[in-house]
This record gives sequence, structure tokens and C-alpha cells, in this order.
Amino acid sequence: MSSDLLALLDAQGCIVWVNAGFERGVGCAAAQAVGQSWVDWLGASAKPGDAASPWPEVAAALAARRSVAPVELAWHDALGDARWGRLSAEPLDDSRMAVCLQDLSEVQRLAVRAERLTGLLETEQEGGRIGVDAHEQLRLAVELGNIGIWRQDLATNRLHYNDRAFQLLGLEPRPDGLSLEEVRALIHPDDLSRVVAAASSALDSDKPVDMEARYRRTDGSWRYMLTRRVVRRDAAGQPIEFVGVALDVTDQVDEARRANELAQRLEIAAAAGGIGIFSRDPQTEEGQWNAEMFRITGRAPELGAPSRDEWVNEIIHPDDRPMMRIARESLLASAHDRREEEYRIVRPDGEVRWVVNRARRVMRHGRQMIYGISIDVTDRVRTEAALRSATERVALAARSVGMGTWEWNPENGATSWDDAMYRLRGREPQPEAPDAVGRMAMAHPDDRDIVEGALRNAAIEGRASACEFRVVWPDGTVRWLASRSTPIRDSSGQSTRYIGVNWDITERVSAETARREKIVAQRESEAKSQFLARMSHELRTPLNAVLGFAQLMQLDSTGASPEQRNRIDHVRAAGEHLLSLINDVLDLSSLETGQLKLDLQPVRVAELVSEAIPLVTPLARSFGVTLHRGRIAGVACADRTRLRQVLINLLSNAIKYNRRGGDATIEADVVDASVALRVRDTGRGLTPEQRNHLFEPFNRLGIEREGIEGTGIGLAIVKALVDRMDGSITVTSEPGVGTVFEVKLPRGDAVPIANDVAPAPSAAKTVRVERSGQLLYIEDNPINVMVVEELVASHSALAIVSEPTGERGVARARALRPDLILVDMQLPDFDGFEVLRRLRAQPETADTPCVVLSANAMPEDIARALAAGFVDYWTKPINFNAFLASLDNILERRESNLRSG
Repeated sequence: MSSDLLALLDAQGCIVWVNAGFERGVGCAAAQAVGQSWVDWLGASAKPGDAASPWPEVAAALAARRSVAPVELAWHDALGDARWGRLSAEPLDDSRMAVCLQDLSEVQRLAVRAERLTGLLETEQEGGRIGVDAHEQLRLAVELGNIGIWRQDLATNRLHYNDRAFQLLGLEPRPDGLSLEEVRALIHPDDLSRVVAAASSALDSDKPVDMEARYRRTDGSWRYMLTRRVVRRDAAGQPIEFVGVALDVTDQVDEARRANELAQRLEIAAAAGGIGIFSRDPQTEEGQWNAEMFRITGRAPELGAPSRDEWVNEIIHPDDRPMMRIARESLLASAHDRREEEYRIVRPDGEVRWVVNRARRVMRHGRQMIYGISIDVTDRVRTEAALRSATERVALAARSVGMGTWEWNPENGATSWDDAMYRLRGREPQPEAPDAVGRMAMAHPDDRDIVEGALRNAAIEGRASACEFRVVWPDGTVRWLASRSTPIRDSSGQSTRYIGVNWDITERVSAETARREKIVAQRESEAKSQFLARMSHELRTPLNAVLGFAQLMQLDSTGASPEQRNRIDHVRAAGEHLLSLINDVLDLSSLETGQLKLDLQPVRVAELVSEAIPLVTPLARSFGVTLHRGRIAGVACADRTRLRQVLINLLSNAIKYNRRGGDATIEADVVDASVALRVRDTGRGLTPEQRNHLFEPFNRLGIEREGIEGTGIGLAIVKALVDRMDGSITVTSEPGVGTVFEVKLPRGDAVPIANDVAPAPSAAKTVRVERSGQLLYIEDNPINVMVVEELVASHSALAIVSEPTGERGVARARALRPDLILVDMQLPDFDGFEVLRRLRAQPETADTPCVVLSANAMPEDIARALAAGFVDYWTKPINFNAFLASLDNILERRESNLRSG
């Protein structure tokens, strides 16, 4: 127990024990109980012979380590004088109790004196001999002792008070007194039964009866009143009235309760924090230890606190004994009353532990006493931490979790901060907490109203508060802090102060901001995808007519002049260029949003090159560029389709931006864990400035003015695809000499390669077989219907009918039972998915193959349709050759299924 706490309790006339098994005690010297056991103290001090005394019940409760509510007791001190006071107790843990005994003897003596003076007054009044001296003595006693005098007429049950008694109750004096019901209405409900019992006990005895109860004043506050009453009887011995005195002991009760709470909190904190508490009398060498001291040193509690010689010569580590031998003398002789040492002890099992002692020299009743604490800091020393005291260790723990603690009194504005509160604001700790102006100066200007209003409103409403705000560090850094606080209430329920915590939530706020930004980005991405899908549909629909009719005119251009055929070719080329631009934009958008799914698998680079070269050979021939195939080796881990797209794009650029008569070469080899593909050209080359902007979408680096076709998106798509396949792309170039693009992809040798790799496309024309069949086209756009009908008409064995709505299309399919149904996804009444559901629901069309023919070309649209059960998905504008080839393929499979079925 700290010397400050002892001084406080001593000032309140309290004895406090905190002990294990009631073997030893720590108490105030004023009570002369230091060092006594409970057994000795009870035996020597308890008043004997009083049947009503609660000492036996109190002793039994303490022995059983049960709580003891405040109870009045009488005892004798070491000088034999009678004492009177109040005792309460609470268990701390399985082995210790905290006991507080408040000495109220002086209060009792005032009451007795007032009682005697009251008796004197009554005697003098009865004999008619009252004089000025008696009145003066009584007046002085009442004023100095703040004593209220009262009388209860048992016949009328009215109580009469002197002016002081009315003042104690906060009432205006009433000559006719108060009724018993009025007085009892002022008594706290929890205390009323004891007051009634005390009155009943007084009727059965001629001795004074004491009672303590709470009375409500007119302002609503509760005051503790100590009353003593004695019964007066008539000549026949019948009780006629109570005569008594009253003292306001609220302050003494509150101080005793606070002292008791403080003692208990200190011991609980000491046990929780592993803090040993000790004291020693340098003259008698008698020492006291709490349970933590025994735990820290490993000493058995039954041995009691060691003597000084045992402490220094048996428990202290041999290397630290010289320092500890002079520690106490140095403290007693020093001008400073505090001292701290860090040293080692040796426990009985031989383990060496590091301990910090913090001792203080205190003068107690003319004698020097030493009080202190011991803290096991072995873990701190072993981790080479720089902490030197329990306060610093707590501060380190608070800093590690970014938490500071504070306290605020709403009455006077007094505030206290721990060190972490300053560090949370980027400042060095100060001895005094900043005032309200200083605190507001540290807050972000935009959040000052939040900080001030949260605590102010909480104080007004008497509730807990919570807020989040920004603070500005001296260097301008802005950090987010969270604050939580709760009120501490007194016995009447009023908030007396607030305690709270601050901690840094900058990372959480940043993460939340990032999450919100991600959501916004996702929404923007979704909106972008929806916009692109819509734009793709809106652009492909008219393009379907442009390219469709251009192809039909090419098929039917036998009698056209060369100029007319040339014009038709230009229309088709312009349409195909626009379609290429749309496809590139969709690919780039899908890559940026992560919607384009890649199927990474082992790919033989040689096979892929064989597929790509025939596709760019016509372009090379038109530009007068010679294609060369160098050494091709390696198996890459890549998406086969997208890697072919990369190669075709790079080869196309090597051809278009070359010189006539130039060369374009592709080669591949294995380099460590990668496969490197290189495309070389002997073209114009690139300047360093052009290389810096090479992969920017729609940036053609000035080539657009030379009439070379292109969109400026191709290389952006190439880079995005290579990145998605965990690869890299680099470029080296020299103006006037040529350019080399190098793509590196992870090797895929370790993964088996399927044998069913698609062969390279053949340059030979596919011979189409004329097939018969009935087609149904469900489409609301008449131009699209016209294009498809004209195209199917070129296939003489096929017949086609169309319907403009989903409802009519499903009904027509049921009656017609066609061999194939083409479905547009956007119809006036319902979409293509509902068309498919209804077709599958009726037996006549449950097995009829259905193909989507739509301007929606987004990858997710295609994937969703195929998953729903459509056998294929054809996008507009229609490529005639691909359309007819796919048509033949589906009809062939249907004929085969019908034959086998």
C-alpha cells in the first residue's frame, strides 16, 4: 500500500488491512493496529459483554472471506479508551481481504455531550433553575458540533426540532413540528426498516440507541444522519417521548467510502499488474509484504516477510548485494525521499529474476518509515526494452496498440492526459494536459465542432460519448483518431467526471476509403461495361446492314462495272474497319476491368506460329514485305487464342510499318524459365519519344496522317494480354533500321499437352455441301431479317421464315417445328432467354437447336447465353462465309443425330 494512500486513510481516522489469511496487516499508526493479526486485534479490542454487539458475526464473515456491509462497532484502543466506528470489507481474491474501519469516536462524543446538555436543560427546566450559563453551554455545543436536537411525543407522534435540526434537513422551522409520517417520508427506503427497528429497540431499553440513516433534503440530495435517542418515561414507567440528537456525517461517510474504494482498487491493480508492495520500519526492522512479493521472490507465505539480513544475503543475487546493502541508508540520508534500484534476485529453485524496486521515505508520527513496490522486469530486461518503471511499461503497451487515456471533470474543466495522448498528436508529453483551447488547436479545423460537441452533449445528457476526428501534427500530417468515453457517477447517480481513450484509426479509415473507392470504381466499371455493351449493340446493328448488303452486292455483282465493284469494296472495307475498331475497344475494356477470362495452358509455340503466318500472308503480299520464319522452339504457358491474337497483331504491325521490299521475321527460343518470342522488321523504326507512348490506346504516333489503316489500340491490347498471361513485352528500335518486339512468357513444359491441338487453318477452300432444312428467325429489325433472308436464299436447299416478337416466334416454332431457330436477344416483348425457356418447355421444340444472332458481343453475354443452352452465339455484323459454314455444321450434326436416333 502506498504511503500517500496511508496518509489519506490516516487523515480519515481509518484502519485498513490488506492481508492473506489474516496473518499480518498494514494499518495506520493512529489506530495502533500495525502488525497485529485479526485474531489478536479482535481478542484485545472488541467490547466484551455486549449481547447486541455484531463482533462475532463480523469475525465469522471475515474468517469465511465474505463481504461485510458497513456496520457500526465498538472497541477499545491500545490505551483502553472506548472507540466507536464503522467497518466494511470486500474479498480481493481467494486468499486476501480488504478491510476498512473508520473511527467515528469524536462524532459519538459530540452526540453524547449534546445528549448530556439536553438532559441538563430538561432538568433545569423541570426544577425552574435554568440559568444563562446552561443556555450558553448548550448553544455552543450545538453550533460547534452542528448538532440537531429533537423530541418525539409518543402520544401524538409529532417530532419537534431545534433550528439546527431543521437546517440539517433543509427545511424551514415549523413551531408545530412534523408528523411521524412526514419524517419517515424523508428517510431513504433502504434505511427505513432499520430506523423503525431502532425506535422499537429504544422503547425496550433505558439506554441510548444509535442509528445511521439517509435523509432526503428539499433539494433532492441525500445526507447521512447519525441519531441517538433515549426514551423518557412517566412516573409509572410508561414511555412518553423520545429525546435525541442528530449529526450530519455525510462527509465522513463519503470520505470513508472513497478511502475504502481507493484501497481496494490499489490492491486489485497491484495483483493484476504483478506489483509487489512492501514496507519496513528501519528502527524495529519489522517488514510487511503483500502476496505479490511472495510470488515474485518465490518465498513461501507462511515464512512471513524476511528480515533485512535474509533479504540481502539470501534473496538478492550475490553480484548485486553490495549495491542493495547501502540502498536503504542512501535513501534515509538523501535529500530526496524516493529511490529506485534494478537488481537480480535468486528464487529458491535457483531461477534468477530481474526486479525493480521503487521505495519512498515517509515520516509517520515522528518515525521514518520506508514504503515501496517491487516489479518483476525479467521479460523487459531479456528483450532489452528501455522501460524503467511500471508507468513506462504501461505507456509502451498503450503505444503498441495506439491508445491514450484521459480524464475530464465537466464541473471545473480539469483534464489529465497520459503520454500516449500527446504522441497520438505528434507531440512530446508535457507535465500538464492542454486546456480546451490547446486541445482544439490540435484538431483539424473541419472537425473541431465534432470534438467539442460530442463531449459537451454527452456531459449534458449524462451518457457515454463516441466520435471520430482528425488531428494535425506539427509537421502537417493529418491522422484520424477515435475517442470513446464513459461517465463516472457518484452515489446519487450524478456524473462527476469522464474517463476515456483515444486511438489511431488512420489505417482503418484509409482502408474504408479505399473500399468505398473500390466500390465506386466497380460501379464505374460496370457502368462503363454497360455503356460499351450498349454502344457495341447500337453500332453493330447498322453495321450488320452495311456489311450485309455490301457482301450481298459483291455476291451479285456479275453485271456491275469495275467502278461499281470498287465502290462496293470500299463500303465493305470501311465497315470492316469500323467493326475491327469496335472489337478492339471491347477487348481493351474487358482486359482493363478483368472481365476477359483467360485459359492458361501449355502451348507449342511452333504450332501457334504455323496458325498465325497464313493469316497475315495476304497483308504481307499487299505491302510487298517478305515473311521469314526463324528458329521456333519452346512450350509457353498461355491462352492459346489470345497468344495467337498477340502474334497476329505484332506481325501485322511489322508488315504495315515496314518498307516495301522489307523483311519481317518471327523466331522463338527458351531463355531460362521463359519462352521468348521475337518479331523483327526492317521498317522505319521508332524514336525514344515514340517508344515512351507506344502502348497508349489510340495513340498512333503520327502514322495516322500517312493513310495506313489502324486503330491505335492493337499494341495496348497486346501489352494487356501479355501482362494477364504473367509475361512481359519489351521493344528495341532504331530509326531507319527497324524494330524488335520481344514477348516473354512462362515456360509450360512441366504440364502435359493435349494431343487434340487444332491444326493450322488450311489455305484451301472448304467445299460446301448443299443441305436442306427449315429455319425460323425471331427478329424485330426488318433490315436484319432481310440480310439473313437474302443470305439464306443463296443456299437454295434452305427455307426461312421470320417472326418479329418472342410470343409469335414461340407459337410459330411449335406449329412449324423448324430444323434450326435463330434468336435475337432483344425483342419487343421479352428477351432471348425467355424465348429459349418457352421453347424448351413445349415438347414440339424441346430438342430444336437454337442459335443466338445478336449485336451484343460482350464476353459475359456470350458466356451467359451458352450456359443457358444455346448451341452457338453469332454476332452481328454477319460474316457470310462463317455464317454459312456454321449453319452447315449445325444442320449436319442435327441430321446425324436424327439418323442415329
